[in-house]
Amino acid sequence: FGQFMVCGAEFAGRFKAREPEDLAGLPFVANMALREPLLWQFSRGDDEHETVRMQATIAIDATPAVLAAVRAGAGLSVLPDFLVRDELAAGRLVHILPEWRLPSGGIYTVYPAARFRPPKVTRFVEMLVAAEQEMGPVGQGRGG
Repeated sequence: FGQFMVCGAEFAGRFKAREPEDLAGLPFVANMALREPLLWQFSRGDDEHETVRMQATIAIDATPAVLAAVRAGAGLSVLPDFLVRDELAAGRLVHILPEWRLPSGGIYTVYPAARFRPPKVTRFVEMLVAAEQEMGPVGQGRGG
């Protein structure tokens, strides 16, 4: 899945960011459920890369709570595309620097070899794959 740097629509009107380095001093809601919640690698095209270390103003360890804080105007954060899709479409969130990409996230399943796998596990994995394919890519939002 894709990951987007987002913020609440009202918060987006308080700053202008043209490059990833412009984000470093802004309020940031850190998702502590991630292995590295403050260090983000942005890329544009094949040869342009920037790493930015954010400074957490709020640290939260549950992704839905991070979304709620961002929606309420607490600052920027990085959230998965499937979680912000409707928020971006409705204009409640803004995709910051949409021309820059962040590393993709992933959902992983770990289970025993096929001969020991219960049918419900197979169905669950198939459901995850189908849901991802059905959702397709998320549209680009506005820049900040």
